[in-house]
Amino acid sequence: MRFDVATFNSLCLMTFLCSAIVCMALSRIFERVAAFRYWTAAFFLMSAAAACFGLHAVWPTRLLLIATAVLGLQSRILVWSGTRVLFGASVSLRVGFAITALFCVLFALAHKLNAPPLCRAALLTLFFLPCRALTLYEVCRRRRPDLGPARVLVAIASVIASLNAAVPLTLVLMNRGNLSLLLGNPQTTSAVYAVVFAGDLLLIIGLIVLALQYLIVEQGMLANLDREAAQRPAPLNPVLLDDAPEVPGLPDRGAQGPRASLPDLT
Repeated sequence: MRFDVATFNSLCLMTFLCSAIVCMALSRIFERVAAFRYWTAAFFLMSAAAACFGLHAVWPTRLLLIATAVLGLQSRILVWSGTRVLFGASVSLRVGFAITALFCVLFALAHKLNAPPLCRAALLTLFFLPCRALTLYEVCRRRRPDLGPARVLVAIASVIASLNAAVPLTLVLMNRGNLSLLLGNPQTTSAVYAVVFAGDLLLIIGLIVLALQYLIVEQGMLANLDREAAQRPAPLNPVLLDDAPEVPGLPDRGAQGPRASLPDLT
């Protein structure tokens, strides 16, 4: 088996597709965890981007390059949005779609006007780097020691992804014009592509583990609250005492006995 760019791209396609199916199944099992739905859409878009990148080798056209970059950016935005939703923060899908539309217009104009490679690389870094860095920020800003292992996985993967976002600009500055400027994945350097694949795979595993561990911790906290509430004695409520069933042999609490008359002292 030859580990070239085409092989790694096929592995990315299969990995993202399987991850999307797993997240879709988890979203059905844990319906109240909305992050799984965001990540399902993100992984489907990642697999579509990998498919477009693979088709570009057979049908070399600019449309496939633009589609790959746009799908990749939208998937990264959805990954960041799902991470925010997991921790209870609010997200705006309209803002994400607007950012993707702006990138699509600018990147298409750069290809249409035959902009220099430095311009296209700067666009990729300008839009991709904040999305990947924001995912790292959302995970690290939460002071939750009970999510340590899963948070470390996501943090390492986000660092790798953030560094990969700067690869296109770095390659251009090094005058490597024969390399692709597509999502930081060069066509001839398989080692860099392997790092990209490893970062994406680690991110997928980390996100799923983070969501499951967060759900386990949350259920444990709720179970502890229920246990403490069950062990706490119930207060004496007069309303509840009035509704209690009558015990045979005991006088009725509601019935009033005959009042004893005071003796006549006159």
